[in-house]
Amino acid sequence: MRTTTIVVIVAAAAAGIIAGAVLLVTPVARSAEQADSPQEIIIGGEKTPDNSTDDGYRQVNVTVNGVNLVADVAETNEQRSKGLTVKDTLGENESMLFVFETSQKYPFWMPPEMKFPIDIMWLDSNKTVVYIEESAQPCEIYPPISCPNYVPDEDAQYVLETVAGFARKYNVIEGTQVKFDDA
Repeated sequence: MRTTTIVVIVAAAAAGIIAGAVLLVTPVARSAEQADSPQEIIIGGEKTPDNSTDDGYRQVNVTVNGVNLVADVAETNEQRSKGLTVKDTLGENESMLFVFETSQKYPFWMPPEMKFPIDIMWLDSNKTVVYIEESAQPCEIYPPISCPNYVPDEDAQYVLETVAGFARKYNVIEGTQVKFDDA
């Protein structure tokens, strides 16, 4: 599976479909304060003192229009390339947060390995929603070279993926402020 994923990503990058969102990003460093004082959270009934999931994703709390979400933070190239393909379902209070070092128009796409549609929200450096793609469907084409790219109109530094319908249900629009600790 890993070899197939890498080949697909390299093929898509060579075709000009992925413009650096997956391949050219760098991991986000955690502050010394975060590293020294981990918060305890509960995942699948077990406590994890390092604020991470069983899959190795670190988690942060995100608030959107008063709705609290737990976000897996995709901070390594491997985590970014897998995205939400590692999950069979996504609960309404779950999400994935992609954190980038610089603001750009990061394109995203839905690989055939995705099992469900999602809402994708791009946020600027002030954590304000600048673009939303609602109910993005997984690509059904293999190889995924011709899958659609979703690209914001403005530069973004963060991308938040939620269950499909979240933005509409909770009135998330461009200009909505999102709150989370620096991820």
